Amino acid sequence: MSAAPPDAPGHRGDASPGRRRAEADRSAAGAAVPVGDLLSPETAAAIVLDGIRPVDGIYDVTLAAARGRIAAADITATVPLPRFDNAAVDGYGLDAADLGGAPATLRVIGRATAGHAADSAAVAGAAVRVLTGARVPDGVAAVIAQERTVRDGDELTVPQPPSPGANIRRRGEDVAPGTVIVRAGSVLDARHLAILAAAGVARLTVRRRLRVGVLSTGDELVEPGTEPGPNGIVDSNRPMLTALIAGPAFEVVDLGAVADRVEAVAAVLAGAARHLDLVVSSGGVAGSEADAVADAIRRAGGTCRSLKLALRPGKPIAVGRLGDTAVLALAGNPVAAMVGLLLFGRPLAARLAGAAAPVRGGFPAEAAEPIRHRPGRTEFLPAAITGRTADGRPRIASLGRGGSARLLPLAAADGLAELPAEDGDVETGASVRFHPFATAFAL
Repeated sequence: MSAAPPDAPGHRGDASPGRRRAEADRSAAGAAVPVGDLLSPETAAAIVLDGIRPVDGIYDVTLAAARGRIAAADITATVPLPRFDNAAVDGYGLDAADLGGAPATLRVIGRATAGHAADSAAVAGAAVRVLTGARVPDGVAAVIAQERTVRDGDELTVPQPPSPGANIRRRGEDVAPGTVIVRAGSVLDARHLAILAAAGVARLTVRRRLRVGVLSTGDELVEPGTEPGPNGIVDSNRPMLTALIAGPAFEVVDLGAVADRVEAVAAVLAGAARHLDLVVSSGGVAGSEADAVADAIRRAGGTCRSLKLALRPGKPIAVGRLGDTAVLALAGNPVAAMVGLLLFGRPLAARLAGAAAPVRGGFPAEAAEPIRHRPGRTEFLPAAITGRTADGRPRIASLGRGGSARLLPLAAADGLAELPAEDGDVETGASVRFHPFATAFAL
Protein backbone atom coordinates (compact mmCIF):
# COMPACT_ATOMS: atom_id res chain seq x y z
CA MET A 1 0.00 0.00 0.00
CA SER A 2 1.36 3.42 -0.90
CA ALA A 3 1.98 6.05 1.72
CA ALA A 4 -0.66 8.72 2.33
CA PRO A 5 -0.05 12.00 0.49
CA PRO A 6 1.28 14.87 2.62
CA ASP A 7 -2.12 16.58 2.90
CA ALA A 8 -4.19 13.43 3.45
CA PRO A 9 -6.06 12.95 6.75
CA GLY A 10 -3.88 11.33 9.39
CA HIS A 11 -0.57 12.15 7.72
CA ARG A 12 1.99 13.14 10.34
CA GLY A 13 5.18 13.46 8.29
CA ASP A 14 7.60 16.09 9.51
CA ALA A 15 7.62 19.29 7.50
CA SER A 16 10.93 20.59 6.24
CA PRO A 17 12.55 23.46 8.18
CA GLY A 18 11.87 25.76 5.25
CA ARG A 19 8.21 24.82 5.17
CA ARG A 20 7.88 25.24 8.95
CA ARG A 21 9.45 28.70 8.74
CA ALA A 22 7.13 29.70 5.89
CA GLU A 23 4.07 28.56 7.82
CA ALA A 24 5.29 30.36 10.93
CA ASP A 25 5.83 33.54 8.91
CA ARG A 26 2.30 33.36 7.50
CA SER A 27 0.83 32.71 10.95
CA ALA A 28 2.70 35.66 12.39
CA ALA A 29 1.26 37.83 9.63
CA GLY A 30 -2.27 36.73 10.52
CA ALA A 31 -2.81 34.75 7.29
CA ALA A 32 -4.97 31.64 7.16
CA VAL A 33 -2.75 28.61 6.59
CA PRO A 34 -3.85 25.04 5.81
CA VAL A 35 -4.54 22.94 8.87
CA GLY A 36 -3.68 19.27 9.03
CA ASP A 37 -7.10 17.85 8.12
CA LEU A 38 -7.77 20.04 5.05
CA LEU A 39 -7.22 18.38 1.68
CA SER A 40 -5.99 20.14 -1.43
CA PRO A 41 -8.44 20.01 -4.38
CA GLU A 42 -6.01 17.70 -6.19
CA THR A 43 -5.90 15.22 -3.30
CA ALA A 44 -9.67 15.34 -2.94
CA ALA A 45 -10.11 14.70 -6.68
CA ALA A 46 -7.89 11.62 -6.41
CA ILE A 47 -10.03 10.34 -3.53
CA VAL A 48 -13.25 10.95 -5.46
CA LEU A 49 -11.93 9.02 -8.48
CA ASP A 50 -10.24 6.22 -6.55
CA GLY A 51 -11.55 2.84 -7.66
CA ILE A 52 -14.02 4.29 -10.17
CA ARG A 53 -14.55 2.12 -13.23
CA PRO A 54 -16.76 2.69 -16.28
CA VAL A 55 -20.27 1.32 -16.12
CA ASP A 56 -21.22 -1.62 -18.33
CA GLY A 57 -23.29 -1.39 -21.49
CA ILE A 58 -22.66 -0.43 -25.12
CA TYR A 59 -24.96 0.51 -27.97
CA ASP A 60 -24.73 0.66 -31.75
CA VAL A 61 -25.65 4.11 -33.11
CA THR A 62 -25.60 5.91 -36.42
CA LEU A 63 -22.93 8.47 -37.12
CA ALA A 64 -25.60 11.19 -37.04
CA ALA A 65 -26.52 10.20 -33.47
CA ALA A 66 -22.95 9.88 -32.19
CA ARG A 67 -22.12 13.49 -31.30
CA GLY A 68 -21.34 13.79 -27.59
CA ARG A 69 -21.40 10.04 -27.01
CA ILE A 70 -18.36 8.11 -25.80
CA ALA A 71 -16.65 5.67 -28.16
CA ALA A 72 -16.76 2.14 -26.74
CA ALA A 73 -13.84 0.78 -28.78
CA ASP A 74 -10.98 1.89 -30.97
CA ILE A 75 -12.14 2.56 -34.53
CA THR A 76 -9.70 1.59 -37.28
CA ALA A 77 -9.67 2.85 -40.85
CA THR A 78 -10.19 0.17 -43.48
CA VAL A 79 -9.50 2.49 -46.42
CA PRO A 80 -6.73 5.00 -47.18
CA LEU A 81 -7.37 8.73 -46.89
CA PRO A 82 -7.27 10.26 -49.40
CA ARG A 83 -8.60 7.29 -51.34
CA PHE A 84 -6.77 8.37 -54.49
CA ASP A 85 -4.22 10.96 -55.60
CA ASN A 86 -6.07 14.26 -56.00
CA ALA A 87 -5.39 17.90 -56.74
CA ALA A 88 -4.88 20.25 -53.78
CA VAL A 89 -5.52 23.41 -55.84
CA ASP A 90 -7.27 24.65 -58.95
CA GLY A 91 -4.62 24.62 -61.65
CA TYR A 92 -3.02 22.57 -64.37
CA GLY A 93 -1.47 19.11 -64.39
CA LEU A 94 1.96 18.89 -66.03
CA ASP A 95 3.99 16.03 -67.45
CA ALA A 96 7.38 15.28 -65.84
CA ALA A 97 9.13 16.44 -69.00
CA ASP A 98 7.80 19.98 -68.44
CA LEU A 99 9.05 20.36 -64.85
CA GLY A 100 12.49 21.72 -65.69
CA GLY A 101 13.50 25.11 -64.38
CA ALA A 102 12.92 27.00 -67.65
CA PRO A 103 9.66 28.80 -68.49
CA ALA A 104 7.35 26.75 -70.70
CA THR A 105 4.49 27.37 -73.09
CA LEU A 106 2.05 24.46 -73.23
CA ARG A 107 -1.21 23.49 -74.86
CA VAL A 108 -4.28 22.83 -72.66
CA ILE A 109 -5.70 19.54 -73.91
CA GLY A 110 -8.21 18.33 -71.34
CA ARG A 111 -10.05 18.80 -68.04
CA ALA A 112 -10.44 16.96 -64.73
CA THR A 113 -13.04 17.98 -62.13
CA ALA A 114 -13.98 16.55 -58.73
CA GLY A 115 -16.24 13.56 -59.04
CA HIS A 116 -15.53 13.01 -62.73
CA ALA A 117 -12.87 11.16 -64.68
CA ALA A 118 -10.36 13.21 -66.65
CA ASP A 119 -10.98 13.35 -70.38
CA SER A 120 -7.27 13.39 -71.21
CA ALA A 121 -3.87 12.38 -69.85
CA ALA A 122 -0.96 14.78 -69.57
CA VAL A 123 1.80 14.46 -72.16
CA ALA A 124 5.00 16.36 -72.77
CA GLY A 125 4.24 19.83 -74.11
CA ALA A 126 0.58 19.74 -72.96
CA ALA A 127 -1.27 20.44 -69.71
CA VAL A 128 -4.58 19.24 -68.33
CA ARG A 129 -6.91 21.66 -66.55
CA VAL A 130 -7.40 20.24 -63.01
CA LEU A 131 -9.78 21.47 -60.27
CA THR A 132 -9.39 20.96 -56.52
CA GLY A 133 -10.31 17.46 -55.38
CA ALA A 134 -10.19 15.91 -58.85
CA ARG A 135 -8.40 12.61 -59.34
CA VAL A 136 -4.97 13.39 -60.77
CA PRO A 137 -5.01 12.43 -64.47
CA ASP A 138 -2.60 9.88 -65.84
CA GLY A 139 0.76 11.35 -66.75
CA VAL A 140 0.52 14.29 -64.31
CA ALA A 141 3.71 14.64 -62.24
CA ALA A 142 2.76 17.95 -60.56
CA VAL A 143 -0.08 20.46 -60.43
CA ILE A 144 0.67 24.15 -60.78
CA ALA A 145 -1.75 26.64 -59.20
CA GLN A 146 -3.65 28.64 -61.77
CA GLU A 147 -2.50 31.97 -60.30
CA ARG A 148 1.10 31.01 -61.19
CA THR A 149 0.23 30.70 -64.89
CA VAL A 150 -1.00 32.87 -67.76
CA ARG A 151 -3.60 31.40 -70.08
CA ASP A 152 -4.65 32.69 -73.49
CA GLY A 153 -7.21 30.43 -75.09
CA ASP A 154 -5.65 26.96 -75.21
CA GLU A 155 -2.14 28.30 -74.68
CA LEU A 156 -0.70 28.19 -71.17
CA THR A 157 2.45 30.01 -70.12
CA VAL A 158 4.26 28.64 -67.06
CA PRO A 159 6.91 31.17 -65.95
CA GLN A 160 8.29 28.89 -63.22
CA PRO A 161 7.42 25.18 -63.39
CA PRO A 162 6.64 23.47 -60.05
CA SER A 163 8.62 20.74 -58.31
CA PRO A 164 7.67 17.09 -58.91
CA GLY A 165 4.65 16.13 -56.78
CA ALA A 166 3.63 19.73 -56.08
CA ASN A 167 -0.02 20.27 -55.08
CA ILE A 168 -0.90 16.58 -55.21
CA ARG A 169 -2.50 14.93 -52.18
CA ARG A 170 -1.19 11.38 -52.30
CA ARG A 171 -3.34 8.32 -51.66
CA GLY A 172 -3.14 7.38 -47.97
CA GLU A 173 -0.93 10.31 -46.96
CA ASP A 174 -3.41 11.32 -44.23
CA VAL A 175 -4.54 7.89 -43.05
CA ALA A 176 -3.21 4.47 -44.01
CA PRO A 177 -5.48 1.40 -43.72
CA GLY A 178 -5.21 -0.04 -40.22
CA THR A 179 -4.70 3.35 -38.53
CA VAL A 180 -6.73 3.94 -35.36
CA ILE A 181 -8.68 7.10 -36.16
CA VAL A 182 -10.76 7.31 -32.95
CA ARG A 183 -9.67 5.97 -29.58
CA ALA A 184 -11.96 4.21 -27.13
CA GLY A 185 -13.13 6.68 -24.50
CA SER A 186 -13.15 9.65 -26.87
CA VAL A 187 -16.06 12.04 -26.39
CA LEU A 188 -17.14 12.28 -30.01
CA ASP A 189 -17.28 15.77 -31.47
CA ALA A 190 -17.26 17.33 -34.93
CA ARG A 191 -13.62 16.34 -35.60
CA HIS A 192 -14.30 12.68 -34.96
CA LEU A 193 -17.49 12.69 -37.03
CA ALA A 194 -15.59 14.20 -39.96
CA ILE A 195 -12.85 11.56 -40.07
CA LEU A 196 -15.32 8.73 -39.43
CA ALA A 197 -17.49 9.90 -42.30
CA ALA A 198 -14.47 10.20 -44.60
CA ALA A 199 -13.43 6.66 -43.68
CA GLY A 200 -16.89 5.33 -44.57
CA VAL A 201 -18.02 4.59 -40.99
CA ALA A 202 -21.80 4.85 -40.85
CA ARG A 203 -22.40 3.10 -37.51
CA LEU A 204 -20.27 2.66 -34.39
CA THR A 205 -20.49 1.39 -30.82
CA VAL A 206 -20.74 3.86 -27.94
CA ARG A 207 -21.06 3.44 -24.22
CA ARG A 208 -24.52 3.64 -22.77
CA ARG A 209 -25.64 6.91 -21.26
CA LEU A 210 -24.67 7.36 -17.63
CA ARG A 211 -27.76 7.66 -15.43
CA VAL A 212 -27.26 10.58 -13.02
CA GLY A 213 -29.65 11.75 -10.33
CA VAL A 214 -29.58 15.32 -8.97
CA LEU A 215 -30.87 15.86 -5.43
CA SER A 216 -31.19 18.91 -3.19
CA THR A 217 -31.53 18.75 0.58
CA GLY A 218 -32.88 21.37 2.96
CA ASP A 219 -36.03 22.18 4.91
CA GLU A 220 -35.99 25.68 3.46
CA LEU A 221 -36.15 24.72 -0.24
CA VAL A 222 -39.10 25.27 -2.54
CA GLU A 223 -39.50 24.68 -6.28
CA PRO A 224 -38.71 27.45 -8.79
CA GLY A 225 -41.87 29.43 -9.45
CA THR A 226 -43.15 28.83 -5.92
CA GLU A 227 -43.38 31.63 -3.36
CA PRO A 228 -40.85 30.65 -0.67
CA GLY A 229 -42.49 32.46 2.25
CA PRO A 230 -40.63 34.28 5.03
CA ASN A 231 -38.20 31.43 5.82
CA GLY A 232 -37.85 29.66 2.51
CA ILE A 233 -35.35 29.69 -0.35
CA VAL A 234 -36.00 28.78 -3.98
CA ASP A 235 -33.87 25.80 -5.00
CA SER A 236 -31.43 27.10 -7.62
CA ASN A 237 -28.94 24.26 -7.31
CA ARG A 238 -30.86 21.52 -9.09
CA PRO A 239 -31.43 23.55 -12.29
CA MET A 240 -27.78 24.63 -12.25
CA LEU A 241 -26.28 21.21 -11.54
CA THR A 242 -28.60 19.52 -14.03
CA ALA A 243 -27.47 21.96 -16.73
CA LEU A 244 -23.80 21.37 -15.86
CA ILE A 245 -24.16 17.59 -16.09
CA ALA A 246 -26.57 17.30 -19.01
CA GLY A 247 -25.24 16.09 -22.36
CA PRO A 248 -25.65 13.37 -24.97
CA ALA A 249 -23.67 10.89 -22.84
CA PHE A 250 -25.73 11.50 -19.70
CA GLU A 251 -29.33 10.83 -18.72
CA VAL A 252 -30.18 13.19 -15.86
CA VAL A 253 -32.97 12.38 -13.41
CA ASP A 254 -34.44 15.04 -11.12
CA LEU A 255 -34.67 13.56 -7.62
CA GLY A 256 -36.31 16.67 -6.22
CA ALA A 257 -35.66 18.37 -2.90
CA VAL A 258 -35.90 16.53 0.41
CA ALA A 259 -36.00 17.80 3.98
CA ASP A 260 -32.98 17.59 6.29
CA ARG A 261 -34.05 14.30 7.85
CA VAL A 262 -31.77 11.28 7.78
CA GLU A 263 -34.65 8.89 7.17
CA ALA A 264 -36.10 10.98 4.34
CA VAL A 265 -32.75 11.43 2.56
CA ALA A 266 -31.90 7.74 3.05
CA ALA A 267 -35.20 6.69 1.46
CA VAL A 268 -34.55 8.82 -1.64
CA LEU A 269 -30.98 7.57 -1.95
CA ALA A 270 -31.97 3.92 -1.53
CA GLY A 271 -34.56 4.28 -4.28
CA ALA A 272 -32.12 6.09 -6.55
CA ALA A 273 -29.48 3.39 -6.09
CA ARG A 274 -31.79 0.84 -7.69
CA HIS A 275 -31.58 2.46 -11.13
CA LEU A 276 -28.91 5.20 -11.19
CA ASP A 277 -25.14 5.10 -11.65
CA LEU A 278 -24.39 8.36 -9.87
CA VAL A 279 -26.22 10.66 -7.46
CA VAL A 280 -25.07 14.27 -7.08
CA SER A 281 -26.59 16.07 -4.11
CA SER A 282 -26.17 19.56 -2.72
CA GLY A 283 -26.54 20.67 0.88
CA GLY A 284 -26.34 18.76 4.13
CA VAL A 285 -22.59 18.07 4.25
CA ALA A 286 -21.22 20.80 6.55
CA GLY A 287 -21.20 18.54 9.60
CA SER A 288 -23.76 20.32 11.79
CA GLU A 289 -26.67 18.61 13.53
CA ALA A 290 -28.91 19.70 10.62
CA ASP A 291 -26.76 18.02 7.96
CA ALA A 292 -28.11 14.58 7.10
CA VAL A 293 -26.46 13.37 3.88
CA ALA A 294 -23.48 11.39 5.21
CA ASP A 295 -25.58 9.61 7.84
CA ALA A 296 -28.32 9.01 5.26
CA ILE A 297 -25.89 7.26 2.88
CA ARG A 298 -24.86 4.94 5.71
CA ARG A 299 -28.47 4.45 6.83
CA ALA A 300 -29.34 3.38 3.28
CA GLY A 301 -26.62 0.70 3.48
CA GLY A 302 -23.78 2.53 1.81
CA THR A 303 -20.38 3.88 2.71
CA CYS A 304 -19.42 7.53 2.93
CA ARG A 305 -16.32 9.62 3.51
CA SER A 306 -16.60 13.28 4.44
CA LEU A 307 -13.83 15.50 3.07
CA LYS A 308 -12.82 18.91 4.32
CA LEU A 309 -11.03 20.84 1.63
CA ALA A 310 -8.55 23.69 1.49
CA LEU A 311 -10.94 25.25 -0.99
CA ARG A 312 -13.02 28.40 -1.11
CA PRO A 313 -15.91 28.16 -1.79
CA GLY A 314 -16.90 24.58 -1.08
CA LYS A 315 -14.89 23.40 1.92
CA PRO A 316 -17.03 20.33 2.74
CA ILE A 317 -17.97 17.54 0.33
CA ALA A 318 -18.69 13.86 0.83
CA VAL A 319 -18.12 10.87 -1.42
CA GLY A 320 -19.75 7.48 -1.03
CA ARG A 321 -21.26 4.41 -2.62
CA LEU A 322 -24.59 2.64 -2.40
CA GLY A 323 -23.96 -0.73 -4.02
CA ASP A 324 -22.93 0.07 -7.58
CA THR A 325 -24.09 3.68 -7.33
CA ALA A 326 -21.57 6.44 -6.66
CA VAL A 327 -22.66 9.39 -4.54
CA LEU A 328 -21.10 12.85 -4.55
CA ALA A 329 -22.48 15.27 -1.97
CA LEU A 330 -21.64 18.94 -2.56
CA ALA A 331 -22.00 22.04 -0.42
CA GLY A 332 -25.35 23.81 -0.50
CA ASN A 333 -24.39 27.35 -1.43
CA PRO A 334 -24.75 27.79 -5.20
CA VAL A 335 -21.24 28.96 -6.11
CA ALA A 336 -19.74 26.27 -3.87
CA ALA A 337 -21.96 23.66 -5.53
CA MET A 338 -20.88 24.80 -8.99
CA VAL A 339 -17.19 24.79 -8.13
CA GLY A 340 -17.55 21.34 -6.55
CA LEU A 341 -19.32 19.98 -9.59
CA LEU A 342 -16.69 21.37 -11.95
CA LEU A 343 -13.76 20.14 -9.87
CA PHE A 344 -15.09 16.76 -8.77
CA GLY A 345 -18.47 15.97 -10.34
CA ARG A 346 -17.54 16.25 -13.99
CA PRO A 347 -14.37 14.14 -13.64
CA LEU A 348 -16.34 11.53 -11.69
CA ALA A 349 -19.15 11.41 -14.24
CA ALA A 350 -16.67 11.22 -17.13
CA ARG A 351 -14.77 8.33 -15.54
CA LEU A 352 -18.00 6.43 -14.85
CA ALA A 353 -19.19 7.05 -18.41
CA GLY A 354 -15.98 5.60 -19.86
CA ALA A 355 -14.18 8.81 -20.83
CA ALA A 356 -11.00 10.29 -19.46
CA ALA A 357 -11.52 12.61 -16.52
CA PRO A 358 -11.07 16.21 -17.73
CA VAL A 359 -7.91 17.91 -16.51
CA ARG A 360 -8.24 21.30 -14.85
CA GLY A 361 -6.44 23.65 -17.19
CA GLY A 362 -7.13 27.34 -17.37
CA PHE A 363 -5.36 30.11 -19.22
CA PRO A 364 -2.93 32.79 -18.09
CA ALA A 365 -4.64 36.14 -17.51
CA GLU A 366 -3.61 39.46 -16.01
CA ALA A 367 -5.26 41.03 -12.98
CA ALA A 368 -6.85 44.31 -14.02
CA GLU A 369 -7.03 45.40 -10.39
CA PRO A 370 -5.92 44.09 -6.98
CA ILE A 371 -7.62 40.87 -5.81
CA ARG A 372 -7.64 40.11 -2.11
CA HIS A 373 -6.78 36.54 -1.11
CA ARG A 374 -5.79 35.03 2.20
CA PRO A 375 -3.32 32.16 1.84
CA GLY A 376 -4.37 28.73 2.99
CA ARG A 377 -7.06 27.70 0.53
CA THR A 378 -7.33 27.52 -3.24
CA GLU A 379 -10.00 30.03 -4.16
CA PHE A 380 -12.23 30.33 -7.23
CA LEU A 381 -13.74 33.76 -7.87
CA PRO A 382 -16.25 34.87 -10.52
CA ALA A 383 -14.35 37.22 -12.81
CA ALA A 384 -15.09 39.36 -15.84
CA ILE A 385 -12.84 40.09 -18.81
CA THR A 386 -12.23 43.85 -18.94
CA GLY A 387 -9.80 43.94 -21.88
CA ARG A 388 -6.73 42.32 -23.42
CA THR A 389 -3.01 42.70 -22.91
CA ALA A 390 -0.68 43.49 -25.81
CA ASP A 391 0.03 39.77 -26.24
CA GLY A 392 -3.67 38.84 -26.23
CA ARG A 393 -4.12 37.60 -22.65
CA PRO A 394 -7.42 38.55 -21.02
CA ARG A 395 -7.33 41.20 -18.31
CA ILE A 396 -9.75 40.17 -15.58
CA ALA A 397 -11.39 41.71 -12.53
CA SER A 398 -13.17 39.91 -9.72
CA LEU A 399 -16.87 40.69 -9.40
CA GLY A 400 -18.23 42.12 -6.18
CA ARG A 401 -17.20 40.99 -2.75
CA GLY A 402 -17.65 37.31 -3.57
CA GLY A 403 -19.43 34.84 -1.36
CA SER A 404 -20.56 31.30 -2.07
CA ALA A 405 -24.26 32.20 -1.94
CA ARG A 406 -24.19 35.20 -4.31
CA LEU A 407 -25.55 34.43 -7.77
CA LEU A 408 -25.37 37.81 -9.52
CA PRO A 409 -21.55 37.89 -9.74
CA LEU A 410 -21.64 34.35 -11.09
CA ALA A 411 -24.24 35.25 -13.71
CA ALA A 412 -22.23 38.28 -14.82
CA ALA A 413 -18.88 36.48 -14.91
CA ASP A 414 -16.94 35.39 -17.98
CA GLY A 415 -15.24 32.65 -15.97
CA LEU A 416 -13.56 31.77 -12.70
CA ALA A 417 -10.22 33.09 -11.50
CA GLU A 418 -8.15 30.51 -9.59
CA LEU A 419 -5.99 31.73 -6.72
CA PRO A 420 -3.51 29.13 -5.37
CA ALA A 421 -3.57 28.28 -1.68
CA GLU A 422 0.05 29.32 -1.18
CA ASP A 423 -0.39 32.81 -2.63
CA GLY A 424 -1.62 35.98 -0.98
CA ASP A 425 -3.18 39.10 -2.45
CA VAL A 426 -2.87 39.54 -6.20
CA GLU A 427 -1.46 42.84 -7.40
CA THR A 428 -2.56 44.71 -10.50
CA GLY A 429 -0.73 43.30 -13.51
CA ALA A 430 0.08 39.97 -11.86
CA SER A 431 -0.56 36.69 -13.67
CA VAL A 432 -3.73 34.79 -12.71
CA ARG A 433 -5.03 31.45 -13.91
CA PHE A 434 -8.42 31.95 -15.57
CA HIS A 435 -11.06 29.37 -16.48
CA PRO A 436 -13.40 30.89 -19.10
CA PHE A 437 -16.97 29.64 -19.31
CA ALA A 438 -16.93 29.77 -23.13
CA THR A 439 -14.47 29.86 -26.00
CA ALA A 440 -15.04 30.72 -29.64
CA PHE A 441 -13.59 27.37 -30.73
CA ALA A 442 -15.54 25.12 -28.35
CA LEU A 443 -16.56 21.85 -30.05
